Amino acid sequence: MQNTRVLVTGATGRIGGAVAAQLLEKGVATRALVRRDDARSARLRALGAEVVVADMLDIQQVRAAVDGVDRLFFNPPYHPHALDSAVTFAVAARGAGVEAVVALGQWLASPEHPSLMTRQHWLSDKLFQLLPDTAHVAVDPGFFADNYFQVLPVAAQLGVLPTPRTGGRLNAPPSNEDIARVAVGALLDPHRHDGRAYRPTGPKLLSGADVADAVSEALGRPVRLMEIPPWMFMRAVRLNAKRLGADMYFESGLRHYLPETALGSWEVGGPTTHVRDVTGVEPEDFLTVARRYVKAADTRRTAGKVLREIGNLMLTGLIPAHRLDRFDRRQQHPQPARPRYSGESAVWHNEHDPSADPAQYRFGRAAIPSS
Repeated sequence: MQNTRVLVTGATGRIGGAVAAQLLEKGVATRALVRRDDARSARLRALGAEVVVADMLDIQQVRAAVDGVDRLFFNPPYHPHALDSAVTFAVAARGAGVEAVVALGQWLASPEHPSLMTRQHWLSDKLFQLLPDTAHVAVDPGFFADNYFQVLPVAAQLGVLPTPRTGGRLNAPPSNEDIARVAVGALLDPHRHDGRAYRPTGPKLLSGADVADAVSEALGRPVRLMEIPPWMFMRAVRLNAKRLGADMYFESGLRHYLPETALGSWEVGGPTTHVRDVTGVEPEDFLTVARRYVKAADTRRTAGKVLREIGNLMLTGLIPAHRLDRFDRRQQHPQPARPRYSGESAVWHNEHDPSADPAQYRFGRAAIPSS
């Protein structure tokens, strides 16, 4: 790695930022691709990154960003043309002779999924596999630990953790830092990991009540689980869209992820040993992650904050939901002939479930070849 340069896309995001920071900590020359030069990119520059501003859908800008790098961490934009971005980077990587691509994907990735983004993740994975003489490693996490903390203000002020109904099913949520550690491990030694698909998870499967208990312990005051129907969850997302950075395309995909929990999609094959397999360290437990989020936030309970959160919950029942099917039609988003959620898809289970078709299963616990 002494003379190796790595390009990290989405470098001011939660995962891309963690990947860039971890590479820089290890002394790896890192080029950070960002959408705009702002305070976040200034922090990366202060850490030692070379910062380049580029549009991930512009082939000329992407070619310039890829020129002179040896390895690529591809973190796709959440955008209806994310597949175009993957093609753009594949073309640029091939032209520049990039030796390895580590691509962030989705555990749900499937050609049958009703979410356009999820189908594009599946196609992007297949695309990077086709690059000749280029090592390819997929990092496909499921439902992140980070997602639970988008409602930390509600938990801190009202003592409830609103989550979509789980049907009693479980999840082993990974931290952003562990997802990044697996990506960095693959970038440091890509030929050792070539052709593998990793799914970072937390160390154990948790119920919604387990998650609420961990948040309660981190806050130092009682928090109980409050399961809400999907329609109410989607209204809450619309109400808080600005804070969440959520547009209608994001909402369109998100509504199709909510049923996956009750179908047990996060339980399949979990928890994995992939964090330990790739990095040599144990994955972070959820309580450790919860304490970090609580420490970084202002969770003091005040009358004004309590009233604001109560008002927010009341508005959630009143705000109309977006008509997302109509949005998809107007945007001319394609749909598979017979869309199926991943938990219901034989194609998905063959690639993700060790009890399905061993010939197609990609996420096994087989030992990594020694260097």
